[in-house]
Amino acid sequence: MKDVLNNEPAFLTLVRQEDGYSNSLLGVIGGMGTRATTYFHDKLHSLQEVSKEQDFTDVLIYSVPTTPDRTDYITGKSTKSPLPKLLDAAKTLEIAGATKLAMLCITSHYFYDKMAEAVNIPFFNMPDEIARYTAECRYNKVGLLATNGTIDGKFFHTAFKSFGVDVLTLSPDLQENLMSLIYDIKLGVDIMPCALTPMIAELDDNGVDAIILGCTELCVIGNENPDLINTLDILARACVNS
Repeated sequence: MKDVLNNEPAFLTLVRQEDGYSNSLLGVIGGMGTRATTYFHDKLHSLQEVSKEQDFTDVLIYSVPTTPDRTDYITGKSTKSPLPKLLDAAKTLEIAGATKLAMLCITSHYFYDKMAEAVNIPFFNMPDEIARYTAECRYNKVGLLATNGTIDGKFFHTAFKSFGVDVLTLSPDLQENLMSLIYDIKLGVDIMPCALTPMIAELDDNGVDAIILGCTELCVIGNENPDLINTLDILARACVNS
C-alpha cells in the first residue's frame, strides 16, 4: 500500500512519525559493478565519525547488475537501452522511502537528466561532483580513465568544461586495454594496481595535473594510489556531507 500524498509506502509514513527517527535515507543504485558497490558502502562507513551505531546514515542499496551494458548502447553496439532498468531502480528507491539518490556507475550518468526528471528527490550528479572537486584543487588539465561509453557520451567533458578544466583521454590502443581491465574487474578477476601503470604514464607524459578514475571499477584497484582521484571517495564524501 502506498501513501498517495507522501508518495511512499504507508508503513514508512507511520514509522517516520516516531520520535527520534531519522528522515534521511540514502538510496543507492548499485550493482554496476558489484565490487564497486561493496567498496562504496565500506567507504561510506569509514568516512562517518559517530559515537554510536545509530548515528550512521541509513542506506538502501538496490543492486541491479542485470542492467544492459551502458557502453554498448552508447557506442551503438547494442540497441538494448539501459534506461528502463535505471528508471525502475530510481523510482523503486524513491517509493521505498529514499530521500536522496546516488548512482555508482559513472557511465550510467549518460542517462542522468532523464532519471532526475523521473523522481522527486535530490539526485547526486557524480560528474559534477568530480568536476567541482578538480576545480577546487585548481587543476587545469586532467587525465580521464573511463569507459568508451563515458568518453563517447561527452557528459564528463561537459561537466569539466563548465569549471574550466580540460580533459585528456588515452590513445586508442591503451583505451582498448583499459576496457579489458574494466570488464575483468566486473567479473571478479584479481587485477593488480600496476596494470594501470602504462595508462598513467601516458597521461603524465602529456602534462596532466591529475588523473581521474572515471570508472568506479577502477576505484577497486586504484584506491591505494594517492596520485589518482578516486571518484567513489568523492561521491561518498558528498553523500555524508549532504
